[in-house]
Amino acid sequence: MKLDTSWLLFALVAVTMISYILSLGLSAALGDDGFGTLGNATIITLAFFGTIYVFNERGTRFGSLLDAALAGLGGAFGALLLLVIIKAIIKRIG
Repeated sequence: MKLDTSWLLFALVAVTMISYILSLGLSAALGDDGFGTLGNATIITLAFFGTIYVFNERGTRFGSLLDAALAGLGGAFGALLLLVIIKAIIKRIG
């Protein structure tokens, strides 16, 4: 989908705000195993747009914004889960 600059900025702001609100709860739930509120929000935001970018680079085109949003959410929380597991393993080993 071809989006102009204003839509891309709106998407960036919306995803950042939503990820910050979600990371407030995640920070409380994860405690020391998490990355803090801003760390979790940063990971979620970067992984969201990174997932969409990687899918587009591999040739997958999304038919609607809902498809792109679902793929981005899956990638964002998958990346956060992977990083939290790695941090927990390192913390318990070291």
